Amino acid sequence: MNKSVLAICTAVVCLLAIGCEPGSSNPPTSPVTGKVTYKGDAVEGAKIKFVPVDPEGKVANGESSADGTYTMSTFETGDGAMAGKYKVSVRKLVSVEQGVQQDGEHKGEPAYVNKDMLPKKYISDANTPLEFEVTTGDNTYDIQLDD
Repeated sequence: MNKSVLAICTAVVCLLAIGCEPGSSNPPTSPVTGKVTYKGDAVEGAKIKFVPVDPEGKVANGESSADGTYTMSTFETGDGAMAGKYKVSVRKLVSVEQGVQQDGEHKGEPAYVNKDMLPKKYISDANTPLEFEVTTGDNTYDIQLDD
């Protein structure tokens, strides 16, 4: 009888394990790719942020490569964005040497500041003129920036 109980318990555990395979509990996303250009030239190292208009949505982020292309990510790298409308901000910061440090342990060494390399109107999701609607399936959004 003990062998029967053990066999039944083993079978139940196996069935539970099969039925409870780890899966994603995240909402569905759709791939979003594109290219960032400024005055017609590819922008490398731009940070792209999709901020959902719907408060239930999730922010998606991406970064442009050397040829300006990007892929958005929400929960996992390259998974895209949830379906919905987004305000799109784009920013590229570069460390620029500006004088020398005046005090502290690094006195006399070069001082650096971060400088925005793209127009300020694209930096904030509250003020950006860029909008995009992600739909189910593959999405392409080429971001063409100007002054």
